[in-house]
Amino acid sequence: MKNKDHLLILCLSLVSLTISFGQQNFTHSYYPSLSKQVRIINEFGFSLSDDYSNLNNLEDPKIDQWLKAQDSLAEEYFSKNDLLQDYQEKFEEYQNRENGTISMIKVNEEGNYFYIKYDHISGTDKLYFKKNLSADEVELFDPGNYDDITEVTYLEPSFDGDKIAIGYQSDENFSSRVRIFDVKNKKFYSEVITNINPSFGGIEWLPDSSGFIYLYFPVVDQNKPDYKKNSYSVLHTLGNIPAKKMKVFGNSNTVNIPADFYPKVKIGSSQDKYIIGYSATSNDYYDAYFAKVSDIVSGNANWIPFFNVEQKVYTTEGEVRGEEFIFRQGNNTGNQISRIQFHSPNFNNPEVLAEGTKENPITQFNVTKDHIYYSKSKLGVEVSLWKIDKEKNITKLKTPFVPGYVTFFGGSVKTNHIGIELDGWISNYTRFIIAEDKILQKEGLKTETFYPEFENLIAEQIMVEGHDGVEVPLSLIYDPNLLNSQNEVFIYVYGAYGESLSPFFYPIILDWAAQGGILAFPHVRGGGEKGKEWHIQGQKTLKHNSWRDLISCTEALIDKGFTKRGLISLYTYSAGGITAGMAVNERPDLFSSYIAEVPRLNPLGLESSATASSTSYLEYGTVKDSLGFAGLVKMDSYFNLNSENKYPPTLILPASQDDRIPLWDSGKYIAKLQSISGEETPILMDIDYRYGHEGQGNDETVMLYSKIFSFARSNMRQYH
Repeated sequence: MKNKDHLLILCLSLVSLTISFGQQNFTHSYYPSLSKQVRIINEFGFSLSDDYSNLNNLEDPKIDQWLKAQDSLAEEYFSKNDLLQDYQEKFEEYQNRENGTISMIKVNEEGNYFYIKYDHISGTDKLYFKKNLSADEVELFDPGNYDDITEVTYLEPSFDGDKIAIGYQSDENFSSRVRIFDVKNKKFYSEVITNINPSFGGIEWLPDSSGFIYLYFPVVDQNKPDYKKNSYSVLHTLGNIPAKKMKVFGNSNTVNIPADFYPKVKIGSSQDKYIIGYSATSNDYYDAYFAKVSDIVSGNANWIPFFNVEQKVYTTEGEVRGEEFIFRQGNNTGNQISRIQFHSPNFNNPEVLAEGTKENPITQFNVTKDHIYYSKSKLGVEVSLWKIDKEKNITKLKTPFVPGYVTFFGGSVKTNHIGIELDGWISNYTRFIIAEDKILQKEGLKTETFYPEFENLIAEQIMVEGHDGVEVPLSLIYDPNLLNSQNEVFIYVYGAYGESLSPFFYPIILDWAAQGGILAFPHVRGGGEKGKEWHIQGQKTLKHNSWRDLISCTEALIDKGFTKRGLISLYTYSAGGITAGMAVNERPDLFSSYIAEVPRLNPLGLESSATASSTSYLEYGTVKDSLGFAGLVKMDSYFNLNSENKYPPTLILPASQDDRIPLWDSGKYIAKLQSISGEETPILMDIDYRYGHEGQGNDETVMLYSKIFSFARSNMRQYH
């Protein structure tokens, strides 16, 4: 997972350490040295000391050397961890049990299936095609036959099924490459699309499949000040060279889109006569415009305002069906499915088709020719499925088990074909087709994988009283036969962007519970488990509710006899770094270790970055006003590190190619924490030099979680 070319000599010259896991001790003579470069920040009555401002300059050879030495220190630590190999072998076995199964399944509106399947003979992931679910399987594409294509990361078939966009390998750290494959002739079109990142805006095929629109990033170099800024959507006609792309949607005289927003479009079906353009951000609600497909293709785009942020239409979750526009809309309870007439829209007073509640909000929906399907999620973990027919009658669909998560696939306003994926904490991912009689039938494309190791596990949700009396849901997974007050706990927390920490079946994580531990998932404010209000109560100046909810849940685990102090490891990812990092700052005594993957730890510094190109300020607040600045100071884990605290062992896992959270964010936190921590506490930064914010392969994932769980278990009991 790491780049080890920077040499053992460098590591040995800077780092001297001994590790004894039998006695759970970590001693070191010193961490890699780095001189402080203090910058005093005086804003809105605050005076802050940015002790390691020099780390913002990642191009400085001394900073680069220091970062590599930190990575070498972490690698040396894990090379002496006897638990690492045990976890690695076990996790590889879990992964191998899934080998040969199918992934990245895409179903277009014609019912054509495209998917990736591992071929044991060639040792590669190949692309396959089925005309329909019962048709014979046809091999389309083997990346092993191409020097420039390695791992396929993105698929998007055309509406007619004759073409498929294939994304692969990173280019310029942020941008992917996309090529178009001719399904009938089994060969690529000549053009190669660059300056695209499907995570921000993928391929939107034209209704006639003659070309597509995609979000184009003029600057993809992280070292340039306009990195990721001023993007715009372009039209590419098949057979043309990419240089002939035509700008169709972006900031202009008639459309106002800020430089940091993403002007992307949506085309829902081959029957669409209109394209909807969105001013996309990290917020739940966007401004939107529409234009005729024919005008776009002819080069005479006329974008007309459609709806705005205040009308609370969720992201790009709207579908055009004839003269109707059907969408999910936020409200003060639990969201609603609404409908307006496309040419006489009244988003402030739409026709309401279905409503959720605060504790059971509507979370997803999909539209077919005659029906609307939607899901509700009770406290983020108990999903129910519903169907609205032509007469607006609502019926509940029966599921084979109570799912914790659901996604729809294959739905189109052209047909009534639709499928769903169901998942749960202890229920493996399964795909179903929804029949006309509302019966769920197993799709059968993927071979089911069984895990008898997890048969004794149970999942439950308890309610914990928060610091202000508000009840916080806490999900637990454990083996009741092994439950006692000495159970080792692994907490996974997020709590941001209104995203619920929904149940997922993942053997690598479930193994902790199968071995007698407890998995705990606090559904803190900032997520969406209790609707939009739950999100609002954990963002910006109210962000403190997120980490105090986490503290309350951790204390409850001890008070209710599930565990004891010193037996609780805390893990988080990305934006969850604020929630977890501040909980550790305020209550370091609660946690035996703290592990954070690509975390946000210095949010106050984000907007001041020379390459800042993010709408995160919509979630956290901005440094440009006094309230926002104060809120950011309060939630900043780096600035709130306290030399009087005794911090737990800490493992930070940033990525050098991360386009969202720069490497200096973790570096500054680690430098300061190392400078104030005791000599027997491992404070490590293990840097991923290959991947970005997400998207690791299976081998890298096995090693990553082997490190995470070996670190968590190695540091249990040491500090209680």
